[in-house]
Amino acid sequence: MMVKRRGRRPTRARAAGALVALSVVAGVGRAGAHPEFSALGTNRYVTAAIFDGRVDVTDDLLEGALVSAEERRRLDADSDGRISDAELRAGEERLRAEGPAITVAIDGRVLTASVVVGIDLGDEPRATAAPLVVERRASFPGAWSARARRLRLTLAREPPRLLDTEVGVVLGPGLALASGVDRVTVPGPRASALEERVATFEVVGPPPADEGGLPRFALEGLALAAFVGIGLGSVAAARRRASRSPRG
Repeated sequence: MMVKRRGRRPTRARAAGALVALSVVAGVGRAGAHPEFSALGTNRYVTAAIFDGRVDVTDDLLEGALVSAEERRRLDADSDGRISDAELRAGEERLRAEGPAITVAIDGRVLTASVVVGIDLGDEPRATAAPLVVERRASFPGAWSARARRLRLTLAREPPRLLDTEVGVVLGPGLALASGVDRVTVPGPRASALEERVATFEVVGPPPADEGGLPRFALEGLALAAFVGIGLGSVAAARRRASRSPRG
């Protein structure tokens, strides 16, 4: 996997930026990190899953107390202190209208798909300082062909008070990374609006053939179940850890 952080900077700053980029490419950092809430800001977790020719991408924002308090107040449109189901749906629609925050490309071809947005308030419906999760999901059925080799994820927008960004890939049967690690964590926000953050995964091996195995609909069902399980399991684990910590 390769991650780039680019931007126009003075010569000395460019050299420092190159060192950061090389460190990320080499896999330095918390390659085994897992979703965590932080009271100080937002941790971002981007996961691409490739199963049986299908590519699914989730962009999860785990917002801590400082950020979530502001977001909950925006959701509480009538300012009654509680976020109703209607207000929650309206908030999801507002975020959906903003479009994807990630550009997905396979072998140089940019993919497009509608974005599904979900906001998880956990067990706290009030407009107060409590963690929440914002998830954007996009699916691209049939996007990964037998000849596909390169998946490129470009992070187009960043959330406020960004702490860490983890980008990872999950591969189905018959697929493997050509080199590098399957996930990497990049600390902090961009140094400037001109800086570009890109993760590129080189993948080898064609998707498994349909003959002699499970029917295609069964494989797609397993892929979807695994993909949803990854996201829900990670968020659930993060919520359990957050509930055991004192609230700020």
